[in-house]
Amino acid sequence: MNLHMSGVAWAAMGVLSSLCVAATPTAIPPSPRATPTTMPYATAHDKPLDAVLSVVEEKETYTKYRVEFNGIRSRVPANFYIPKDGKKSHPAVLLQYGSGGNKNTNYIVAIGLKAVEHGFVVITIDIPNKGERKNKAVARLPFEGAFGETLGDYSRAVDFLVSRPEVDKEKLGYVGISWGAITGITYVAHDPRIKVMASLVGGGNFLGWLPPDTVTPEAKAAVEEFDPVYHIQLIAPRPLLLLNVTKDIMVPHFMSESLHKVAGENAKKVWLETDHFFSTVDRGKTAEMVIVFVEEKLKG
Repeated sequence: MNLHMSGVAWAAMGVLSSLCVAATPTAIPPSPRATPTTMPYATAHDKPLDAVLSVVEEKETYTKYRVEFNGIRSRVPANFYIPKDGKKSHPAVLLQYGSGGNKNTNYIVAIGLKAVEHGFVVITIDIPNKGERKNKAVARLPFEGAFGETLGDYSRAVDFLVSRPEVDKEKLGYVGISWGAITGITYVAHDPRIKVMASLVGGGNFLGWLPPDTVTPEAKAAVEEFDPVYHIQLIAPRPLLLLNVTKDIMVPHFMSESLHKVAGENAKKVWLETDHFFSTVDRGKTAEMVIVFVEEKLKG
């Protein structure tokens, strides 16, 4: 499980530099009163998915499909796993990777198969500019024009899940790693269909990179639309796992701590003594812990 997210700091500074003057991080504490209550992304629940499935892999314990469906703006390709356990209905999880990954990256596939072992249906989508949707002609930072579309496509992925007869619509979870955690918190905050979330090496409070006297009201308003630190409270009282690491050089400690500080009730906060890539701990056991958390909370 090579947990990878490249460019969090560069992405943050890229978007913030267009709003204010960049500086060294000061970890401005967000105000809980700033938590928005409006959904910051589009949905299209009533529009047809026009889903097309094809078998990619047949194994003794599962079938892996490539699925493609209508997203918010374009077609969304995804990996879709169904356990072969004889059960008619399964819990399901939307599983998303870091900014350097895609639906076929080794660690995200490994975590997906761990979830399948526990009886989950699993879907992982290619978000805008990743995997099959990558625009090779234009290099783009994660924030550039795609944050809202990414969240909207997560919503469409869940639309797809609830359309499937193999899925128990009342037992849906979200697991995100790095960029998948950052985007996932803001998404899950506004989609009550997701009953449990696990955030691995995520963070928030992007304005913490800037000194207070450079933050304009316009900049603050713009960042609040997507920054998970202003949305995470809305996940409560649903169970939330915040798993972060003490030696993270990809997601600064102040960003992780900011999420822990403002997370609402029923948030379980875990710190592991390792780095962003979980290179000094047993990655399989870590994945097992995360999936068991989601499994047990969905049962509860």
